[in-house]
Amino acid sequence: MATPKINFLTHLFEKQPKKKRFFKYCFYPLCFLAIFIFIFSFEILLSGESIAENISKINFFQTLNFSVSKDKLLSGEKDDRINILLLGMGGEGHPGPYLTDTNILVSIQPSTKKISMVSIPRDLSVPIPGYGWRKINEANHYGEMKEKGTGAQAAADVVTKVFDQPINYYIRVDFAGFEKLIDELGGIKIFVDNAFTDSQFPTDDYGYQTVSFEQGWQKMNGKTALNYARSRHGNNGESSDFARSKRQQKVLAAIKDRAFAFTTFISYRKISALLNMYKENVVTNLEPWEIYKFYKLAKDFDSKNITNLVLEPSNDSPLYSTMINGAYLLLPKDMSFKQLQKMVKNIFVPASLEKAKQIVKIEIQNGTKIEGLAYRTSVDLKSNGYKIVKIGNAEKQDLASTLIYDMTNGQRSEDLNELKTKLNATLATDKPDWLNTQNIEADFIIILGQNLQSLSLN
Repeated sequence: MATPKINFLTHLFEKQPKKKRFFKYCFYPLCFLAIFIFIFSFEILLSGESIAENISKINFFQTLNFSVSKDKLLSGEKDDRINILLLGMGGEGHPGPYLTDTNILVSIQPSTKKISMVSIPRDLSVPIPGYGWRKINEANHYGEMKEKGTGAQAAADVVTKVFDQPINYYIRVDFAGFEKLIDELGGIKIFVDNAFTDSQFPTDDYGYQTVSFEQGWQKMNGKTALNYARSRHGNNGESSDFARSKRQQKVLAAIKDRAFAFTTFISYRKISALLNMYKENVVTNLEPWEIYKFYKLAKDFDSKNITNLVLEPSNDSPLYSTMINGAYLLLPKDMSFKQLQKMVKNIFVPASLEKAKQIVKIEIQNGTKIEGLAYRTSVDLKSNGYKIVKIGNAEKQDLASTLIYDMTNGQRSEDLNELKTKLNATLATDKPDWLNTQNIEADFIIILGQNLQSLSLN
């Protein structure tokens, strides 16, 4: 069931003491500011002088006097993993207004104060219910076409299915609000490190235009700042994702400094305008008390504990790129998303432990007459991080239950037990003659039996 767009504003103008009413009136515009920075660069929240620190300086949350019980947990907190889907779209007036150009899965592990950010490429092809295989950035669009205001939830449902991770919260922001935010703040000042020109910058009518930026301090309005942050094809070394990310960090830092200036807080017109922008440009299922709890969590986080994972095609990646009917797509190599799911699931596992699991070498032999069973099993095990060194047929194809030969002499007992569980297999105690006559490279030799035919490896 789709979660409707939440309206935090019903109690905002109830009669209250003037001082308390003023701070409640400020709360939602500040949430709007925090969420904008949250979606375009989560690190800005947590590094340097963060939003949380700026807010605490003016005793903002303390003045609101939230009565949140310590026992009241955020969704996912009990499982020690809170997943947040951040979405950014063009909005009305842009080509494909509901296509999400920004898709970031943020995971928070409260016990360790660790954060992971998985950048999901918009060209990743995934199954969308009712529409077949489509680009993942279309999920929000189809949700909006079906029922206005439900696109973010629809996108969250697709990400949940693809990555096998429950999405506890979602936040969607559109670029139109980004522009209006900067304009309402009176523009921002940014030091441009490198002069550059981008002659392939997209226009709103699906064409191209040229944008240029001179080196030095620049006063930018909303549209100029957005162009500066989004440019992908600039010369002078500004076409890389690294350069683009650096520019975005500059823009967001400038917004933060401008937004939390004292003059913003004493301007009723600015606060009112920010409130309206929040209503028009932000969709989320976060409630006020949950935003407050995230604020308290953010104070304890260290930017050194942020793990960034960018999903892109490469030799070591589970994704590959292709062209289908003239469209550029990214597809999972195993077409099952299992390896992607494993990467996301284990993102907080120390790299040394994960590496040890990935170098387990396996030989697979089909001990049945089920055609293709060895190959399908090799794909499944490979997607789970094992290295398959050989596949083939066993001498006999009448095996009822799967057997495992341990070629490590008990040196990998943990890996052996994991394989036995996955394959519903038993450890072979005999040592057939063919083991002595072959050059064995594997840590384990698996002889597949009939019982594996209906077994799902996860």
